[in-house]
Amino acid sequence: MSGIDIERDGRGVVTLWLSNPDRQNALSNVMVRELCAAMAALAADEDCRIIVLRGRGGVFCAGRDLHDLSALQKASRGEIDRMYDFMEEMNRLTYFSPKPVVAVVERFAYGIAAMLASWADVSIAEETAQLGYPEVRHGIVPYGAAPTMLNTLPQRAILDLILTGRRITAAEAVRLGLVTRATPAVDLDAALEATVADLLAGDPLALSGIKAFVRECERLSYDEGIRAATARAKAGTGNAATVGGIGNFLASHQKHPQKHR
Repeated sequence: MSGIDIERDGRGVVTLWLSNPDRQNALSNVMVRELCAAMAALAADEDCRIIVLRGRGGVFCAGRDLHDLSALQKASRGEIDRMYDFMEEMNRLTYFSPKPVVAVVERFAYGIAAMLASWADVSIAEETAQLGYPEVRHGIVPYGAAPTMLNTLPQRAILDLILTGRRITAAEAVRLGLVTRATPAVDLDAALEATVADLLAGDPLALSGIKAFVRECERLSYDEGIRAATARAKAGTGNAATVGGIGNFLASHQKHPQKHR
């Protein structure tokens, strides 16, 4: 039975576990729908501070469940449209989530799994993990990969990956910008915990605000972005969160000056 397992801790960290044990956590239709529902609910959940995407059994995700994808080829137009609408919603809910999203890539992330890792704000991969876009080898055009990749990679690097379908190491994925960092498998949990601690140190409204603004700037020229940034800074000066945050930092610095050096 495939699905998304939801696990919470007392700090507001919610882990969404990809679970499809018989198929190396490949994303089934059920998992896509459940992931959409979970991401939508967490976006509005004030108790949720951070969302972690991870695969059960030490494997992130083998990609799309090809059994479900095969069945979709014979489905009605309505069923096809609904499923791809869910896929698009999964992208939007992850990429534009107001909460920081952290992906933990173990063993491999292929196809839609590599996309999911690249939609996250922070992606931590074990250094032996492999990523790739093998869709063309299955007769599939990987349309969904292109928009996000174009925000990060040069066009020739994108074409190299999606035309050849080759697998790359986590180290190359970091160099290209597909994932944030690579770490030895034994240090993966520690790296995740350090990232979570850093994110929890941030003010929730400041985190959601800067994430939304970064996404907005993707659609702006440099001059437009600077003008928008200046306008937002003016409007935000003097608000309670900023005043409180600066005051707390200054008070802490006066108490423990060595800590801030």
